[in-house]
Amino acid sequence: MLQVVRQIKQRNKVKLKRKDITYELWRLDDAEFRKLRQKSLPIKDDYMFYMHFYLSERENQNKLNLAELYVCLTHLFGDSSDWIDDWKGTFSFPVLLVLEKAQGKFFYLINIYDDRGTLYISFYRVLESEVEGYDTQILREPFEIEFSRQEINYFISYFYGYLEGCFQSRRLLIPSEQFFKKIGSESILYGYKDEHYFEEKYQSQSEYLEAIQSLESIGISSINSQNVNNILKAITSEIIDN
Repeated sequence: MLQVVRQIKQRNKVKLKRKDITYELWRLDDAEFRKLRQKSLPIKDDYMFYMHFYLSERENQNKLNLAELYVCLTHLFGDSSDWIDDWKGTFSFPVLLVLEKAQGKFFYLINIYDDRGTLYISFYRVLESEVEGYDTQILREPFEIEFSRQEINYFISYFYGYLEGCFQSRRLLIPSEQFFKKIGSESILYGYKDEHYFEEKYQSQSEYLEAIQSLESIGISSINSQNVNNILKAITSEIIDN
């Protein structure tokens, strides 16, 4: 007998509002992100902004290290995507950003990820209708009328501040299993151990490898600890339509 399996998909969402602009952030799976990316225009990153922003964060007492950022993002958006460069990074969260302001509603893809020990957010303008002549591989300046460079940079600062506040207010709700992750390109380790979120950059390869061996020797894993049985159960959880 043929059975139609209808699965109910849960989707993480964060809604923010600031200065008469509403931001809805909807977590995407990898297939959704790839399909939308094919119809989206990449926006150039402002690396000077990132440089000045992170220099200014050095004196911030609430600044989050990579371990705290990772667990906070996972708490908000679910598990990281597997589509990462695991030599230079450790996580990636593809998100649909719905931007509502006086000029209208606009759709952007954003990817929240780490690269060589730094948090970045990449933006892509989603083309909502079939438009001929656009090269979706060419980096573009922001569309000033709908989401200007100043507004993009403000959103990055605001969202980072939101993560800091969210972590401090919800840290007791965030699971605290011991783990560590490694960034081989920079000899960085971060994770949670002995009730402490840590991030450490090592000056030599030998120190870096020794630290990995030390963590593994006490049973702390660098691999996603999600149980295989839980994955199988999630796939086969079903509602049967007769």
